[in-house]
Amino acid sequence: MLPSSLLVVWKRKGEIQPRYAKLSSDNLEVANRLIEAYKASVGKKKRALKEFVVDLENQGYEYRFVRALALLLDRKGTFVCNSKIDPADLRRKIFEATEKLGLPTTPKQRQQILGFVASETGLTEEQIEEQLYADLDAELVLTEFDAPSPLELLQQYNLSLVQTLLFDCSELSFKASGNWQWLFYSVKKLGLIYEVLRDEGVFWVKVDGPASLFKLTKRYGINIAKLLPVITANQEWVINAKILWKYTNEICNFKMESTKHSALIRKPKLQPQTYDSAPEESFASQFQALESGWALKREPEPVLAGKQVIVPDFSLEKSGLKIYLEIVGFWTEEYLLRKAEKLKHVADRMILLVNDALACEKLVPLEKRPQLHFIYYRDKISLAPILRYLQAEFEEVKAKEIELLKNLPVKFTEPNIAYAEFAGRIGVSIEAVQAVLAANLPLGYVSLPNSLVSKEKLQQASRALNQAMKQAGKLTLTQATQIVEAEGISEASAALTQLGYRIVWRGISSAQAEVLPPKDR
Repeated sequence: MLPSSLLVVWKRKGEIQPRYAKLSSDNLEVANRLIEAYKASVGKKKRALKEFVVDLENQGYEYRFVRALALLLDRKGTFVCNSKIDPADLRRKIFEATEKLGLPTTPKQRQQILGFVASETGLTEEQIEEQLYADLDAELVLTEFDAPSPLELLQQYNLSLVQTLLFDCSELSFKASGNWQWLFYSVKKLGLIYEVLRDEGVFWVKVDGPASLFKLTKRYGINIAKLLPVITANQEWVINAKILWKYTNEICNFKMESTKHSALIRKPKLQPQTYDSAPEESFASQFQALESGWALKREPEPVLAGKQVIVPDFSLEKSGLKIYLEIVGFWTEEYLLRKAEKLKHVADRMILLVNDALACEKLVPLEKRPQLHFIYYRDKISLAPILRYLQAEFEEVKAKEIELLKNLPVKFTEPNIAYAEFAGRIGVSIEAVQAVLAANLPLGYVSLPNSLVSKEKLQQASRALNQAMKQAGKLTLTQATQIVEAEGISEASAALTQLGYRIVWRGISSAQAEVLPPKDR
C-alpha cells in the first residue's frame, strides 16, 4: 500500500480508477534511474537518496509518482543506524550534561558539554556530532538493496495504487479462474467477512469492505489490500468494488479485470500446488495413469453448500458432465459431523471417499441423497468403484449424444476420420461417436478402433505394401507400418489386420517381426 497522499485517481460519472503508470519508455526510464541511484547508494545515508528524488521532481516528473516509486524501493532496502552508541542514549547524556553545566548559550559552553560527554563515552567530539541524530530517517545507512527490474517496479506501483484505493471500499466482489483453496484460506486467515454467490454458473466472492464497518477499519483495510495479490495471481480474474470517496462522500464503482490490467500489475507467484494428504496424491497419480477420458482437475471452483462453500479436492469432467470428488481421509469425528451438515445443502454431484476406519454414523443417511455417492476405503483408495460410478453417470449423457448423432445429417468425404477429432468438432464424447458409427458404417468406409478409413485409402495402402514386398522379398513390421502411415493411416496395425496381412513375431522387437501377405494371394 501507499500513503493516501500519494494515491492518484481519475473519477468520472460515478466510476473511479487509479491512474496506472503506463509501461512506457519514459516511465521505465524514471524507474531505472531510481533503481540505479539506490544501487549506487549502498553504504550511503538515505539523505542522498531523498536529494536525488527531489532533483527528479524538479526536472518536471510528477512528484507523487516519483515519491511512490522511491517508497517502494525503500522497502526493497535495508537501512540501519550506523552508530557505535545508541543515539537516544547519547542525547540523554547530552541533556544530563546540560543540566550540570548549564545551557549552551555560547559556542564555548557548547564545546564544554561536548567535551564532557566525550570523556564519559570515549568518543571524540566529532563522533558525537555525527552520531547524535544517526537514528533519524535521513541519517540511516543503506546496507543492502534487492533491486527489482524497472518493469517490476512499475507493476508493483500499479498494484499498490489499487491496494490503497481499496482501503476505502465498502464492498468488494471477485471471481477467479482457480486457486480457490488458497483464496479461501487467505480470506479466512485475514479475518474478512464474506459470502459466496453463484451467477449463471460463475462463482463470485463478496467481501465486506472496511468502509462498511464501524471500527477497526485500518486493520481491516490492510487485510483487504493483502488479499488483492492472491486474487491477481490467477490467470483470469475480475474485481468489482464500491469505493467511498472521502473527499466528496460519494460511492464510486471500481472495476479491474485480467484481460485489461494483468500486464500493468505485478503478478505474484501462485502458491505451490502440494497435495494435502498421501491418499490425494496417490489417487491423482493412479487416476491420471488410467487415461480414462475423464479430465481430472485439482482444487476446482467451490461448491455451494447453503451459505457456506466446499472446495472439493478434485473435479472429474467429460462431455460437459462434471462430478466433484472429496477425499475425507484421516480426520476427527467432529470434522466429519461438520462435513455432514454442509453436505445436506449440496446440490452438485459429488463422490465422497471416506476412510472406513473413521466413518461417522451421521454420514449414512446422506447416502440416500441422489447427488452424493459415498465410497468407503480403509488402506488404499480403489479406483474400480469410482470408475463404475462415473460410467453409470455418463451413460445418460452418452444416450443423449447418440440420439443427437443419429439425427445429425453428416456426409464424410475425408479418407481418414479420427473419432476423437470428429467428436471434438461436434461437441460429443468419443464413446458416442464410436457407438453410432460402428453400428451405422458410412458407405465406402471401414471401422478401425479409433477411426474410419475409406476402402479406397486401404486399397492404396495394400498396393503400396504389395509393391514393396515384390521389391524387397519380405517386409518387417516396422517397414510395413511406415508404408501404411505414409498413406495417411495412423492405425497401421489395425489397417494391416483389416487387409488380411499376417504378422509373424520372432521376438519382442517390431523390426524382427515379419508381415506376410493375405492367404488368398
